[in-house]
Amino acid sequence: MLLFSCDTDILSQKKYDEYTSKGNDLFKKNQFDSAYVYFEKSKSYSSKVNNENTIIYPLLMLSEIQRLKNDYHGCEENLTEALKYVTATTDRSYLIFMYNNFALSYSELADYKEALKYYNLSHKLATTLKAKLIIQNNIAYNYLKQNKFTEAKKVLSAIKDNDSLKNDTITYARVLDNLGYTQFKLNESNGIKNLFEAQRIRKKSKDEIGLTATSMHLAEYYSQSNKDTAKAYAIQALKFASKIKNPDDKIEALQFLTKLSDGKNAKDYALQTFTLTDSLVKARKVAKNQFAKIKYDSKQALNELEKQKRHKEFLILGIISLFGIGLFAYYKIKKRNHKKIRETAYQTETRIAKKLHDELANDVHNTIAFAETQDLLNPKNKDTLLENLETIYNRTRNISNENKDIDTGELYLEKLKALLASYNSADRNVIVNVAAFHQIKTSKEVKIVVYRVLQELMVNMKKHSQCTIASITFTTSNKQLQINYSDNGIGTDNLINLKNGLQNAENRILSINGTLTFDTALNKGFKVKIQIPKP
Repeated sequence: MLLFSCDTDILSQKKYDEYTSKGNDLFKKNQFDSAYVYFEKSKSYSSKVNNENTIIYPLLMLSEIQRLKNDYHGCEENLTEALKYVTATTDRSYLIFMYNNFALSYSELADYKEALKYYNLSHKLATTLKAKLIIQNNIAYNYLKQNKFTEAKKVLSAIKDNDSLKNDTITYARVLDNLGYTQFKLNESNGIKNLFEAQRIRKKSKDEIGLTATSMHLAEYYSQSNKDTAKAYAIQALKFASKIKNPDDKIEALQFLTKLSDGKNAKDYALQTFTLTDSLVKARKVAKNQFAKIKYDSKQALNELEKQKRHKEFLILGIISLFGIGLFAYYKIKKRNHKKIRETAYQTETRIAKKLHDELANDVHNTIAFAETQDLLNPKNKDTLLENLETIYNRTRNISNENKDIDTGELYLEKLKALLASYNSADRNVIVNVAAFHQIKTSKEVKIVVYRVLQELMVNMKKHSQCTIASITFTTSNKQLQINYSDNGIGTDNLINLKNGLQNAENRILSINGTLTFDTALNKGFKVKIQIPKP
């Protein structure tokens, strides 16, 4: 047994080294999804080596990939797991990295107090002057995001002229850019000088990531005094963001251009913003689910390896043991296996539950409990179970429908009518008249906006209205398409909360130069009038 255990540990160490090396190579090539797979495998084998530093490293790399993919909650989860393995002998560089990633994630989640706490912990552990200066710049940026410009300036001014900082042009340009922007916000005239100097250094270094930020800061600086110059810098920022494939910076630049532009240009920029935002949300949802699946699959594979290992151990014990001892061992092993099976079932249910949407969690739990405790040979119980499963299926299908691509071709109207008809029920009748839509030519963008807005109205109706009848009618004139929605539900006298709940719908209509008007009162039903100008 001891020899077998040693052999297994040696094999585990080899697998750990192999997967860690592969993960590092893929990470350097920016192939983050593939790198995540190998670091997850590396983490699985590190637990057998019984060395806290070996398991901390893949956990930190997993957290870094999730941070880069904007999965900040997932990043925090892996960092928190890594903290459990920290001891007095843990590599200091790991701790610095860990605290800095905690800070960056909390900052992106707008928890600036926690971010500052971890920045200070990281700064305290940093052993080089350069590392301390980088962390101080991050602290200043944390203040910037809170609009605490005086505090930010104090930190940045203290490190700006440090010789060690000037030798690192990338970091020096970051400090100058942050300082220039801070001074601009404080109405100090020398802010523009630091912004231009940061731009010069970044152009020379071909730092396109940095040039995106500086261009946006210059656009904001000129937005009040020279609209054309501001617009030129915003377009420049959009080009840099597109080149480095940073969707968040592209959205920021497009939103800024929308504010600076008029007429068709403003409409085009707004449409690009909505299209990119929808794609980004979908991509991040896919990435987050993908990370969860990789983690789940990796744990399943590890459980299978553990199961195989136990089988081998049991076989060896059976061969070398006396018959009587073998029988006793068999009894104990069987008992232990039953316990392990129960634990594994519980862990599997927990992992799957975490992947499901919040709307499904309670239904799934209650259905499982019903199936486990009731006599399913009873027809009534069986019918109840089938109804519960049908409800879960319908909810799952609805979630899928809310996020799938919209067909704007010849089948568009049929699919729109099918969407609206899906909200019919035994207690609610949805009346639809889209005949007028056949008579006009509309762009792909208008079709997408109409589909999504009606979808949001129907979801709002289903959740809040308690109506028995809802009506959607399309009419058209020489100048515009008009869509009227009405229901006989409970209505509301809180128009502010209503508008907040349907803000996204209103923004979509505004993006195509349309208008959206609400008409409601308590116990008076709910009406919406949408007017969209014809092209």
